[in-house]
Amino acid sequence: MATTRTSKIRVRQGNFSDLPVLDPGEIGYAKDSRRLFIGNDVVNIGTGNGVLIGFTLPLSVSKPNITTVFVAGSAVNASTYSITGTTLLFASAPTGIITVGFNSEIDIVSDVTLPSSISLAANGSNADTGFQIDTTNYNIVVMDYTLESTNGVRIGQLRFGTDISASTSTIADNYTETAAVGITFSVDIASANTMKLMYTDADNLITKFKYTYQLWNSN
Repeated sequence: MATTRTSKIRVRQGNFSDLPVLDPGEIGYAKDSRRLFIGNDVVNIGTGNGVLIGFTLPLSVSKPNITTVFVAGSAVNASTYSITGTTLLFASAPTGIITVGFNSEIDIVSDVTLPSSISLAANGSNADTGFQIDTTNYNIVVMDYTLESTNGVRIGQLRFGTDISASTSTIADNYTETAAVGITFSVDIASANTMKLMYTDADNLITKFKYTYQLWNSN
């Protein structure tokens, strides 16, 4: 009689808080939050010279849910740096090549959308939200967002972009709100190959900014 053997392939799994940075191509499943991730090759961010503490991340790695930062090939403690939007900020200036390991989330069709979340500091004047794109790849953004402060809640959509050849930009903000939330958005294209989303706060209140977005190139 022939012997039948059933084989089963299982991916790395556990609670979201325990999921490590995955190896390139490795899949991991967070059972408690029902979220699926895949590992990537590390990305070179720059070289620390012992003076600079701030470095710019590519948008694709600026909001991973799990990130490991390496300096000169060694992982550094998460308490020694912070990531806000596309800015990697060290507590003290590093020395050596800086790379980042990260997991990309694989979308699972569901009725729940998990937006990125940023806290906008009170009284910002043409301040950086932390969201920026490399305009050599994309020049158009469509962003669904919410704002919440002690004044109220706003639900809106931003559409902004840049004409790279003419060095011009445009932004449109369509929204509804429960009460006036004094945030005005704008676009900054002063840095080469970069488009940043900026904000001005007229209420002097900390505001929670959550968003999802789509990118494309109009060229």
